Amino acid sequence: MVRLLKQLILVSVLMLGVEKAGAFALLGPVNEAYQVPVIGYNLPGDIGAPKNLEEEYRWNRPVIYYSANQTFLDYFGSNGLYAIDAACSIMNGITNASQYSANLSEVPMEATRENYLAQALSLWDVKSATLNLLVEQMGLAEPERYAWGLHNRYTLPGGSCPANQVYMVDIRNIDPVVTGTSQLQYSSYVNGTLYSYRILEFCTGPNPLADAIEFAVDPTAQTFTAVASLLPSFGGFFTGLTRDDVGGLRYLLRTNNYNFENNGNETITFITNNTIQLLFTSNLTELASASLTNNAATLSALFPGLQVASTVTIFTNVVSTNTIFYFVNSPFAPSSAPAQLVSATVVTTNIATHYRHTFANVITNTFFTNALVTVVTTNISTTACSPFAPADLICQSITSTTFLTNGVFGDYFLIPSNNCGVSIVSTQLILNVGFTNPSVFAAVTGATNLGIEVFSQTLIGTFNQYVFQIKPVNCPANTLGDRQGIDRVQFQRRDYDSLLGRFFFPVTNDYPIVIRTNNTLSTRLVRRVITAPDILMEAADLAAGPGTVNGGPGGVARSISYDQGNVNPGLAGPGVMNPGQSFTYNKVGPTYENQAMDFMDQAGALLFFIWGSFDGTTNVPVVYPNGTDIDNIINQALIQITPAGPALPSISAAGTVNYSTVFTGFTVSGGATPPYNWSIAAGSPGLPPGLFLNTSTGAITGDPTTQGIYDFTLHMTDSVGRFVERDYSITVLP
Repeated sequence: MVRLLKQLILVSVLMLGVEKAGAFALLGPVNEAYQVPVIGYNLPGDIGAPKNLEEEYRWNRPVIYYSANQTFLDYFGSNGLYAIDAACSIMNGITNASQYSANLSEVPMEATRENYLAQALSLWDVKSATLNLLVEQMGLAEPERYAWGLHNRYTLPGGSCPANQVYMVDIRNIDPVVTGTSQLQYSSYVNGTLYSYRILEFCTGPNPLADAIEFAVDPTAQTFTAVASLLPSFGGFFTGLTRDDVGGLRYLLRTNNYNFENNGNETITFITNNTIQLLFTSNLTELASASLTNNAATLSALFPGLQVASTVTIFTNVVSTNTIFYFVNSPFAPSSAPAQLVSATVVTTNIATHYRHTFANVITNTFFTNALVTVVTTNISTTACSPFAPADLICQSITSTTFLTNGVFGDYFLIPSNNCGVSIVSTQLILNVGFTNPSVFAAVTGATNLGIEVFSQTLIGTFNQYVFQIKPVNCPANTLGDRQGIDRVQFQRRDYDSLLGRFFFPVTNDYPIVIRTNNTLSTRLVRRVITAPDILMEAADLAAGPGTVNGGPGGVARSISYDQGNVNPGLAGPGVMNPGQSFTYNKVGPTYENQAMDFMDQAGALLFFIWGSFDGTTNVPVVYPNGTDIDNIINQALIQITPAGPALPSISAAGTVNYSTVFTGFTVSGGATPPYNWSIAAGSPGLPPGLFLNTSTGAITGDPTTQGIYDFTLHMTDSVGRFVERDYSITVLP
């Protein structure tokens, strides 16, 4: 007794003299030898175990994308999706980890409130349950559970359990506030509440056989205050995160927390510190012209290094109007007379094959829809001579005409095939380069004067060719590096195609990362292409099967994936969280449990839970599945109908027994006020053929005509408008 009194006095002194402290717990895979179910680890429902300092697992992507599939939307509807968004909004309200004060005094140490109507109706808040799961996904474990934990349990030689048991007990919680030596310390406080432990030993039976059970030293203190601790109780909801939750996230995400980790399989990293090279641009007009009439293989041969990503073949009618020039002799001219230059317009219609190409490595440097071009005409013939020149004289005339025309003009360059981009250091040179199109040409050799008569037209244009100094950009996938924490993580919802299991439209997310190499910091750009959500919200029946103990439904089943590929040698971490996780919400619906022979009807049943959405306002809670009436849920607790069902007595078919002699009607007890009105609920299947419900007495009478099992929902309304619905079943035997 004296020893116990001294301990209590010591604890009281410590509580008076120490500033309110706290702690968080780090979550990681069950990858340490001591973490076995016998002493309370890796139990059903666990998705990890506590980790030491510097062995944490965290997200290193600045945006986490989430979606809800059709199973979730069918059960929870838009209100459920709003609740998910509200939980993510709280997470998005966390600012950069580096901007919080040293002692986190701006963050409250508790954030739990109660809605007493929701509590009376056994409602679980969707938003708060989701918030708890998001904090867990970020890498935080339950701080109250791991304030104390067994590390070893063994029996002394020659001894027996429990008298000769020996235990090693560890503190796995970490204080978010650094000490005067800038070090983090282990702590058995959580949000200002001091926890001690008592070891429970069972020796035999289901696991755990032994565990260090935490309890608050001050019995009046608030317990289980951290959002990371556990799902809130019936009627409880979170208004935000607590100090120790934020402190844990700050530890994980802070920029001075360097871990050697990868970027993820869905990422590439742009590496720009490569050797300087020269890059020449080329004529865009030439590429555009050739692309229209050449297939991918021919085009790649014409332009070495060109990467054609895809091609669409187009069959079209092409109407061509061409002016051709040629030389002819006049019908009555002497045979020795020079030929005369004439022209003709030719219109042709042909079926042509054109191509629309998509290029993978073409970068347009400049682009213009019109430009000046020059037509150079060379005429060596008699028509080039002056009007009074001798008839057989051949003259030469060269003229040029410049005009503005529409077309594709400019320049481009190709990204080298072994790179994913270029970083331009400087413009080294700009050249004005000319180019020509094929000439229109006509020629004839004279018969007597041995002269050659020629007519040609050539289209000449220019483009500016740029010469750049560049650094090629390499883009390896899933690179490794000694990385800073990302400082802040945001949650974004994207629309999701449940049939294809992916986003309707992929997301490309570019973001910088800071790595440390040889004690030097450098920034690199990472590109992440996401086609499916990092976290998927869905719904399913999670109720346990026959023969299970306490086999009622759980709230949410969740998955988590740890990347352990780069943990420190000999340690359990650090590592990163992989995308592709899921939260599966139980959609089994209102579920009751009956125990013992004296409580075998609905009146004696215990309601496990119903999903709801509520807050601290006077707004009526939303009840799920989407559209469930809150008044019906309230009346379920206040009004009892006998028999409770769901099965009513079976009867024989074809009039062998008058059903009214077996069942005379329903009776009501509890908070209902007579008289009552009875009906089959809207949307419910009807009674068996031949049976009828008396709306005043609730009696079901008549002669059944068809065998089978008939399920229906009974609706009762009392004189003041209260109503309740119950599910029943009648079996009509052969």
